[in-house]
Amino acid sequence: MTSARCFATIPGPRPLPLLGNSWRFAIGQKPWRTRNLDITLWNLRALAGAGGAAKVAKLFGHPDLVFPFCAEETAKIYRREDAMPYRAVAPCLRHYKQELRKDFFGNEPGLIGVHGMPWSKFRSKVSKALVAPEAARAAVPSLDGVAIDFLDRMENIVDENREMPNDFLMELYKWALESVGAWALGTRLGCLKEHDADAKEIIKSIHGFFHSVPELELSAPLWRLYSTPAYKNYINALDSFRSLCLKRLTDKGVCAEIAKKSGEKVATILALDLLLVGVDTTAAAAASTMYLLAKNSRAQQKLQKELDENLPVGRSLNSKDLDKLPYLRACIKEALRIKPVILGNGRSIQSDAIISGYQVPKGSHVVFPHYIMSNEERYFPSPHEYVPERWMRDNSNVIGEEEFAKQFAKDCDHTMQIRGKPNGPICEHAKALSVWSKQKEIGIHPFASLPFGFGRRMCIGKRFAEAELQLLLAKVFYKYNVTWRHGELTYSVTPTYVPNEPLKFTLHSRKQTD
Repeated sequence: MTSARCFATIPGPRPLPLLGNSWRFAIGQKPWRTRNLDITLWNLRALAGAGGAAKVAKLFGHPDLVFPFCAEETAKIYRREDAMPYRAVAPCLRHYKQELRKDFFGNEPGLIGVHGMPWSKFRSKVSKALVAPEAARAAVPSLDGVAIDFLDRMENIVDENREMPNDFLMELYKWALESVGAWALGTRLGCLKEHDADAKEIIKSIHGFFHSVPELELSAPLWRLYSTPAYKNYINALDSFRSLCLKRLTDKGVCAEIAKKSGEKVATILALDLLLVGVDTTAAAAASTMYLLAKNSRAQQKLQKELDENLPVGRSLNSKDLDKLPYLRACIKEALRIKPVILGNGRSIQSDAIISGYQVPKGSHVVFPHYIMSNEERYFPSPHEYVPERWMRDNSNVIGEEEFAKQFAKDCDHTMQIRGKPNGPICEHAKALSVWSKQKEIGIHPFASLPFGFGRRMCIGKRFAEAELQLLLAKVFYKYNVTWRHGELTYSVTPTYVPNEPLKFTLHSRKQTD
């Protein structure tokens, strides 16, 4: 600790007397707009320089934020945490659960916005039913039914040019909400029907909650003095969400199993948490994966080849079918590397530490900017290239690297035969093979891309979210050639990382005999 550099020397924006750094987010000038926190992170990365860390100090009501732009430092911090990892407190959510609506939540805080012993006790009551692989595998048939219905919905809303409508992202939100309801509540919520006012209101409430978070948590906490517009929207959104969801609770699904063992109150609060955080995130992941595949004909054709060879005909999909789709899983991993649904994760360190060579005092909030690390050349060669093969290292180990390269070339020939374009696919193939080779040389650092987090505070619904995505994307790309005929999508932080422009994918039915 004595040889480390002083905490005060960590580079970062200079706080003003009295105002600190909260004024930057309150004013919202670049690069400090809450909806453009991706740009903020790149700015902090530039400030960090070779030292590899930056900080944002003096935020009203918050500990100082430290950003280590290094996968190895991330690994050290994650691995040294104790059995009860701490995240920074979300003051607004704590206020809502522990003060404003304490009559409902009581002593059961849920999983969101809490840490330490209360979080650990609640998690111990629900984790077995959620984390076990068998639980997600058992949910596949019901999730498959949701995916089938959603494809029917897609066919009904496509326009005369075979394009998805301007509000297709909303349709993905409804699919995600229906999916969570299917496995968590064991029932179909009816979100995919033509006119479901409640589903739209639930989604609107979720967005009202999420969109208010950056302003309330990063700007000056004026809501503690009086009810600001953002605070009112936040409370109204959570109240509306809670009221609407309580009407949909059933005695089925994963939450019903938890109710039998830990009581209805625990199951109810868990259901609210799952519905609150399981919609925007999964829908955003589906949108980005579809977009990146629609722009990459080589990867899409290779995925379709895998689907043609492995998907059953005339019956529903099961978990064993999904096990046969490694390239599909690689496509999703690569999409979440380039466009993670959450830009970073964090921990509130419980003892003094040395991070990137700097002294960091106990109580500081360390933010792991996975979005930056997963888009840096040093960890992922040609980081902006969509190459799912990066994640196929296990396959190359099984069949041999030389054979893997030959298979790569064979897949290119297959693509060329279908497309009938001798130049484009060859160029795409050569580029992808080059990226794969470079990635194989340096490997993939296990802490450079963590879209679901790590450790005990990893996303507790990870396995269910992966099953939802695999089922939907398998069916979409088995049935359709998906193309993108518009400009580059831009993204905003809400705080989920979502596209700004309409998702006007073009769909053309495939001939399954190809």
